Amino acid sequence: MSKKKKYLPITVMAGVFGLLLLASFPPHWFAQSQDPQSGGQQQSPGPQPDVGETVLVPKKSQPAPSQPSTAQPSTPQPESKPEKINPNQIYSLSTTTNLVNVDVMVVDGNGNPLQNLDRKNFQLYDDGVQQSVTNFGTGEAPMTVCLLIEFANRFWPRLVLALRYSYDFLNVIHPKDWVAVVSFDLKPQILTDFTQDRMEVRSGLDQLRMPGFSEVCLYDALAFVIDRMKEVRGRKAILAVVSGIDTFSKLTYDQTLKIVKASDTPIYPISIAEFLEIRSMRNESITQLQAENALKTMASYSGGQAYFPRFEQELPADYQQIAEQLRRQYSLGFVPTNATHDGRYHKLKVDLVDEQGNPLTIFNEKGKKVKYHIISRDGYYAPKS
Repeated sequence: MSKKKKYLPITVMAGVFGLLLLASFPPHWFAQSQDPQSGGQQQSPGPQPDVGETVLVPKKSQPAPSQPSTAQPSTPQPESKPEKINPNQIYSLSTTTNLVNVDVMVVDGNGNPLQNLDRKNFQLYDDGVQQSVTNFGTGEAPMTVCLLIEFANRFWPRLVLALRYSYDFLNVIHPKDWVAVVSFDLKPQILTDFTQDRMEVRSGLDQLRMPGFSEVCLYDALAFVIDRMKEVRGRKAILAVVSGIDTFSKLTYDQTLKIVKASDTPIYPISIAEFLEIRSMRNESITQLQAENALKTMASYSGGQAYFPRFEQELPADYQQIAEQLRRQYSLGFVPTNATHDGRYHKLKVDLVDEQGNPLTIFNEKGKKVKYHIISRDGYYAPKS
């Protein structure tokens, strides 16, 4: 009882502080001002993949909204009611061909992408068996990103950070990039469908004023977005501005991991909890440690990367790094030697080798050896016959 009396005033003050911060946002955050990056740009079809397509399909789902084309540049209206998620519905990988696609990023110690690698430098293994890379693509391409934002009436300082972090992402959007905005609390809500207009993305963020519920259903929201990203082609990703905490999802953590592992969409979580956690007067709670581990695991399984900024000044560099990684991926395609349709999970591994098959050594312009890291999805589920 004594602890409750001690922290109640602080909670009330935090809520008032959050309201004052929301009211004091810079005018350009909520203004529909002209943006030179988006004005006068002719829309073009969404980015196409360098190789064939691997699709994540649930047993029962509604058709995902299609991307705008040059003939119809208008943005589809957001769905009025998101479809309900059935925890017993198991997602599996199904393809019209046996081709499996793997997007690979090779980054240095600072997370910057390394270029000029060729097909012969990649060795790909499926459950420990080396595969022949039949399709290979590289080069810079536009990115397709769904911005998933935790916006719940639970802890106002986190809500304020979620808004700030989301608006900062506008600075790395290029005219040919596709961006959608989805917020969630008890359920997900599509604020802006995929668009190449930065001002439409800003308009979606401007709809975030007062949260409706205190529950945070992260797992359901991720499944919702992954299901709608399965038909999206190109260099795609989910940028999740979240705390990592889930309070009321129908899906469990294990079920969500299975959906993440079956998907071909990398997840890039941006934590809104780390900044506040290190400034609090208490040690990290078990709940927050579990949330951090969940974000790292989901990012790793999906082929993405988790970020935990401790200072707001870190965020621009983090976003720039994510954008560079997505635009400069290597696309590998292979037909598994084990073509059995048993629905089993297959582990993937990617290595870099030289012409003699030895581990590849990379040097920078000064002749110094570069430590590199390979980022790709952990595996895939074979289709069921």
